Amino acid sequence: MNHQILSGKYELIGLLGAGAGSQVYLARHRKLEHFRAIKCISKQSLARSRFLLEAEILQSLSHPGIPTIYDLEEDEDSYYLVEEYVQGESLDAFVLRRQNLSLAFVVQLARQLCDIIKYLHSRPVPIVYQDLKPEHIIVYGNQIKIVDFGIAAYISKEGNPFQSYGTEAYAAPEKKNGTCCDERVDVYGIGKILEFLYNNLDKENQIYHLEALIEQAIAENPMDRFSCVDDLTSELLKIQTMHVKTEKHLLNRIAVIGTRHGTGTTHIAISFNVYQNQGEIPSYYSEQNRQGDLWRIGESRKGTIDSHTSVIRYGAFRGMPIGEMDQMTDFSDGTLIQDCGTYESSTIELENCQGIILVIGGKCWDEPLAKAVYEKLCMHKGLIPIVNFGNEQMARQYAKCWRRSVYCFPLDPDPFVLTNAKCRFFETLQKKEGW
Repeated sequence: MNHQILSGKYELIGLLGAGAGSQVYLARHRKLEHFRAIKCISKQSLARSRFLLEAEILQSLSHPGIPTIYDLEEDEDSYYLVEEYVQGESLDAFVLRRQNLSLAFVVQLARQLCDIIKYLHSRPVPIVYQDLKPEHIIVYGNQIKIVDFGIAAYISKEGNPFQSYGTEAYAAPEKKNGTCCDERVDVYGIGKILEFLYNNLDKENQIYHLEALIEQAIAENPMDRFSCVDDLTSELLKIQTMHVKTEKHLLNRIAVIGTRHGTGTTHIAISFNVYQNQGEIPSYYSEQNRQGDLWRIGESRKGTIDSHTSVIRYGAFRGMPIGEMDQMTDFSDGTLIQDCGTYESSTIELENCQGIILVIGGKCWDEPLAKAVYEKLCMHKGLIPIVNFGNEQMARQYAKCWRRSVYCFPLDPDPFVLTNAKCRFFETLQKKEGW
């Protein structure tokens, strides 16, 4: 089905996965140039009623931890569920790439997972997800989404909602024996995810409190588990207070890299910093190039410089010259925006960054170098290409070539002034990319 056009607007690019009689394809909206995930199933499939229920459930949901549904299409042979394509990696792949996890990461992920499941359980007609496992949790930056609502169901007081119980290793015992189910099947699922993470936890951070929490969450008898997700969240908060208070929270590192000098890397990095701080998101700009622009900015703008930390403040801007960030001990969460200059001159380890903003000039002669740099960075899961100087035509051209979203930064005279156009730009970026 590669490159087949669906409903006259979606180009199918490749297969993302398959199972239970359905297939999931990566697709591109031909006009909007946005990627979508399209799940399709034959109308002859015995699972078609489940597929339509999944579409009904997802259409009623709105939560940052759940993919957005855009459309339900059909033709003579199949149904097609068009949903948000989540760029990231599954939790099992994420853990596989890391030797040890920190307790801070485990608690933060578990709390996010609890928040998503609580939202489902709190709907006017409560919903149980029923299929929590590492493959269904997508990690992007410091956030997660759960995908594949194939066996999600409305809670029934009359018995086991549907016969399918998901993956055996993660399924609650009552799902397997067909007895009545309630919200505690998902409490069990969260417990199994925590067990998976605990087994990959840095040994120094394996604590009895977390072991006891997991043991209660995955108790064989539902009556012995936490009665609801709120109770589980309360215990996670206790662990965070008692054991994570001296540990740094996850720092969201964003590298801003230009394809060449003069593309406006510093301008965009400063603008992003001002936007986040004005929105009360802790953020620091870190100069990671040898241009020395930050000191000149501090002097020309008459910004204040903290003699102890070397932090330059000007309005909502917070920034540090090269090398000074290493001395900061109290900045443990929020966003660190690293101005790396050009790709060729960058010295930071990009694999440690949750995101990379690739800044491309707006001229046609920028194209060969832009494509060469893009080829070197395109496998990074957090890469965001941005064409500067308001050149929407070039942004569309790159998007068509690379088959992905390419954003256009508005023409802007002052990085320290938060205009409406820049607010809309960063709001769009955060909504679509999860930053």
